[in-house]
Amino acid sequence: MIFFRRLIRWFGKKKRVSEPGVSEEARNFFLYMGKTPEIVTYFRREKGIAGKDMELVLIDDEDRPAWQIAQIAEYLMKDLNIFYLGTDREDAFEELTEEAMEEYGLILVLLPKKESAGSGNLVLDVREWEKHLDIISAVSYNTLTI
Repeated sequence: MIFFRRLIRWFGKKKRVSEPGVSEEARNFFLYMGKTPEIVTYFRREKGIAGKDMELVLIDDEDRPAWQIAQIAEYLMKDLNIFYLGTDREDAFEELTEEAMEEYGLILVLLPKKESAGSGNLVLDVREWEKHLDIISAVSYNTLTI
């Protein structure tokens, strides 16, 4: 009997919705990091770019740790043929370029930010991430709308 009471109490606990010290923007960033491939696929289809013709440009945000940008890049590099990373901290992503070539046969080109905007046909700018996340929302299981 005591066991069941503890079990009910344990399942009845409510999880904290917000963690202290974590801003809403940071929470949004982590929430959408894993959804990045779906978002890119959606925009690729909207622009009418075939998967084999897509040249993705990911523009780095120096205000974020390099591992966060590298994580987004790892999510995206599985389905790409050409991948440009616009950054001013090339040394932080050297290991990522080697991993892309070894694991996926992908050429990951590191470009200075000034040159990166005109390189590909689809640009994902992480600097403006939080400002535009509220534009995309899930309607049903696999449907995104703008």
